[in-house]
Amino acid sequence: MRQGLARTSAQLGAQISALFTKRKLDEDTLEELEDLLIRADLGVETALRITDTLSSERYGKDVSGEDVSRIMAGEIVKVLKPVARPLELDLSHKPHVILVVGVNGTGKTTTIGKLAAKLSRAGLKVMLAAGDTFRAAAIEQLHIWASRTGCEIVSNKLGADAAGLAYDAYEKAKASGQDVLIIDTAGRLQNKTELMAELEKIVRVLGKLDPDAPHTVLQTLDATTGQNALNQVEIFRNVAGVSGLIMTKLDGTARGGILVAIAAKHKLPVYFIGVGEGVDDLEPFDAEDFAEAIAGLQTQKQ
Repeated sequence: MRQGLARTSAQLGAQISALFTKRKLDEDTLEELEDLLIRADLGVETALRITDTLSSERYGKDVSGEDVSRIMAGEIVKVLKPVARPLELDLSHKPHVILVVGVNGTGKTTTIGKLAAKLSRAGLKVMLAAGDTFRAAAIEQLHIWASRTGCEIVSNKLGADAAGLAYDAYEKAKASGQDVLIIDTAGRLQNKTELMAELEKIVRVLGKLDPDAPHTVLQTLDATTGQNALNQVEIFRNVAGVSGLIMTKLDGTARGGILVAIAAKHKLPVYFIGVGEGVDDLEPFDAEDFAEAIAGLQTQKQ
């Protein structure tokens, strides 16, 4: 994760160091720091927490970049700790249905593959459903992941009804004794009304088969999109009842701070973060590790 967040921490660290070269902490410096943290996508609420804590501890005194990074890490941990939770599946429901939603390009299909690999390695029987029936590439990609992870897959022709596919997949998963069914979905935000109607239909159909289904709704977010990711949570949460988040592509951006802003605003569990392309590059989310990595601190954990 430290390597994955290197861009974010390097950019933020350089800006903070430049700001606090031989300067006492005064109102102007605090204001500049607040602007810098907001531009880094950490969000207004977290930026204010950091500057308030810094002010109460060091006002009128010389401040180093290290002082700021230490306080920043501490305040980020306070925001992230409540949302950093392990993904726990209630297997009294079989199959436990995981619906994966998110805008196209946020890494949905790859995340499903990585999650299927994790669950299979934990000894669970996993079935995949290629519910993004509008993109041939998504269906093909999911078939590759199914083959790679040894999971069964249910798919249909391009343009098939996604809710019908979800229904068939559930019936097949139930009949073949699967522990988990992971359903991919479309993410064409340019057709927002149609997309939301389709997601609502999938949720409705699954609810007829099991009143509690989908049991888990995961949303993938692309860290490189910054503020857009914040808006996407709002959109999908209202329609699909998102129960937790997975942040992808943290290794490809200097905007990793957006996860802090999302946590502060939406307070949804963050289960995993994606920091690379490999099958194992989906890491359980740890608040302290993330805060120290983003602040450029060496880990304190033994």
